Amino acid sequence: MRLRSSRPLRRWLALAFFFAALVQTLPLTAADHAGVAPELWLPTPPGEQWRIIQGYACGTHNGWDRYSLDLVRVDGPSAGAPVRAAADGVIFVWARRSGTLILRHEGSLYTMYTHMQHAENPQIGRIVARGEVIGAVGDRGSPGMVHLHFTAFTAEGPWARNRRSVPLRFAEGYDLPEIGGCNQHGGRIVVASSVRLSKVEGIGFAGADIGRWYSSDVRIEFSGAAMAAGYRAAWGADPAGAAPEMTTPNGSMNLAGAGEGLHTLFVRGWDRNGRQTVATFGPIGYDITPPEPPPAIGLISLKAGKEALISWEPAGDAASGVAGYRIYIGSDPGGVSEWFVPLPEIEAPPLAPGEHLLRVQPIDYAGNAGEWVTIARIVAQP
Repeated sequence: MRLRSSRPLRRWLALAFFFAALVQTLPLTAADHAGVAPELWLPTPPGEQWRIIQGYACGTHNGWDRYSLDLVRVDGPSAGAPVRAAADGVIFVWARRSGTLILRHEGSLYTMYTHMQHAENPQIGRIVARGEVIGAVGDRGSPGMVHLHFTAFTAEGPWARNRRSVPLRFAEGYDLPEIGGCNQHGGRIVVASSVRLSKVEGIGFAGADIGRWYSSDVRIEFSGAAMAAGYRAAWGADPAGAAPEMTTPNGSMNLAGAGEGLHTLFVRGWDRNGRQTVATFGPIGYDITPPEPPPAIGLISLKAGKEALISWEPAGDAASGVAGYRIYIGSDPGGVSEWFVPLPEIEAPPLAPGEHLLRVQPIDYAGNAGEWVTIARIVAQP
């Protein structure tokens, strides 16, 4: 039973979701994760020196999050320093009490940023771009000193079960493999880069919006007066080549061709003199799979004529994430309604004595609707 009479359980739900899968697992080696995408960049401010004060397999980094780093600023205070997304991704969960934000990326990869003072717009399912500021360094969760705890891990399924941290390699040139012993790579100084391919002069884009999920195909158009010789375009990687494949001053790519997930479009353009320019458009998401229904919670007994807070386990969605739920409470086994709540909880209105059904329909951020399912039978006692 999931009946509560307290205020809304936003913090409880976030923490429960976050800690539900934190189980002890055997550490993996770098070889176990060869080819894991995407490429990671340091989450610290560009151009600044940050020191690893605690590395792998030591102290608190000796469970499922074995391959974690604790980072502090070398010159100046760490508190309040901006934290950046290490790769394009989607906000998976925000646990305010510990200052933990988790992003979901392609390839069953997640990144975790802990002890933050606050998070920037931590809406579950929101797309964030690599390098975007997602929060500020702090000391939430009683870490002992202000620092950023960073972990990358793989997980399975829409609820990120069987989490296993991975040895870290950053695009700035820092390769941090398993080398044995306690506090591996401790004391090393790292500096984040500000380099990121982006929309540049000479190539423009139209037809879709960056940072949005789509449940139907859209055509992304690109053009540039200076790129008269043509283009090469590809999803997820620079389409390097000796000559253009599209020999027109404009071109297009369809999002559906990239498949479901989060994507960035790379376009390389040639001018009449053979000079080349590379631009990117994204991240942008494509999701046509409805969310999975939440598990049933069985029988709920409550007092008739009294309001009550009812919560349930979240539905699962492996792409855009669950935006909320349509709710029906009544006697019809096939009942539906437009009542919508963003979290897996409701303030149930006063109910007449008797039996009622609680039915929900999960909706994801791309607008896909799951099946209506009956998750509870409510008995209102006189």
